[in-house]
Amino acid sequence: MSDRTSAGGARSGADEGAPEAAARLARSMLAGIDSVTDRLVDDIIEENPEYYDSERVAESDLRDSCRANLQRVLQLFGRRVPPGVDPYDAARRTGRLRAEQRVALDLVLRSFRLGGRVVWSSALDAAREEHEFDPDTLLELGTSIWNVVDAVSLAVSDSYRAAELEMLRVDEQRRQVLVDGLLRGTGGDSEFVEPALRALGLPTAGPYLVIAADISSSVADVPAPESTLEQHGTGSVWQAQADTLVGLVAVGDRPVEEVPGLLRSVVHAGMGVSPTVDRGDAVPHARELAVLALRSLPRGSTETAWLDGRLPQALLARSPELADRLVERTLAPVLSLPEAERRLLLETLETWLSADCSAKRTAARLYCHRNTVLNRLSRVETLLCRPVTGVQETVWLSLALHALELRKR
Repeated sequence: MSDRTSAGGARSGADEGAPEAAARLARSMLAGIDSVTDRLVDDIIEENPEYYDSERVAESDLRDSCRANLQRVLQLFGRRVPPGVDPYDAARRTGRLRAEQRVALDLVLRSFRLGGRVVWSSALDAAREEHEFDPDTLLELGTSIWNVVDAVSLAVSDSYRAAELEMLRVDEQRRQVLVDGLLRGTGGDSEFVEPALRALGLPTAGPYLVIAADISSSVADVPAPESTLEQHGTGSVWQAQADTLVGLVAVGDRPVEEVPGLLRSVVHAGMGVSPTVDRGDAVPHARELAVLALRSLPRGSTETAWLDGRLPQALLARSPELADRLVERTLAPVLSLPEAERRLLLETLETWLSADCSAKRTAARLYCHRNTVLNRLSRVETLLCRPVTGVQETVWLSLALHALELRKR
């Protein structure tokens, strides 16, 4: 009698098939239900103390549960379940309640096995008193008891697991509300921050980092950095926001520069990293900066962008309309060239600027003659109607090239 159909039906096979002698003994035991309950409570306290000793299950709660389940078990194989009543209602209530009390399922089922033993022992006493102590009756009695206990235990397990899944969903929803409140600043006043950090298992004081990772191209599951960082003794919480995975990381005593590297086993895309902050209420602004640092990278990049190391690019990323205007006002004549010439001149200009406007270093990096570099730069100056030297001009050109790179996002 351990199949799920029997546990979910209005009547179990154990109930319908209980022989008359066994049913008669069960009805006799119902009259002494309080005595049977006392025996079961004593056995649980002695042999399964963790079931209630954690202060989750008080003795009064234990007694009420034992009585209700014993009564229903005796009614089941005594053929006395009231019409219209779920024969497993007490078991289902116990399973749900113990799940809500966070009592381990194996402890719950052990107590139900102890209950089966007590019912069997009490039934033997009743058999002696009523002179039903013959082998056939005992066999029928044992079969009926353990069939019912098996079905009741299955109902307990099903109810427990259903409640556990429901609580996990609720816990995860609550967790995401807390994470969202910390990252976005939607948690209300400052009294939200410290309790939220504690509830999420994070320290209530920094330093913290916020990291934003690009997941726009993820074809599999979103990375789960939390467990990876936890293996290194670093606490964090994460949330997927559109195409971005955002995490709040409690740096602790670890050098802050090491944190992004710990994530590279699970995050293979670009990452933006905020400056460190010391207070939880500064996290929303740090989130904005981390996302901005990520946006300063070209799409598809696998680099780590520390905001403080990419401030010019971040300024452009914050104002994409101005960045586009800068490109058009500065580089439009070169951009209108055929692709091969355009790519050659832009590469030469970019290398020239990164080589501190040295024709010799530029030629070495491009594997060409110095005069070739100068001829290409002359062509750029003619097209743009502006020099490629001088502080103001090189700043202008550098920003325009950065803005052009951001167009790839």
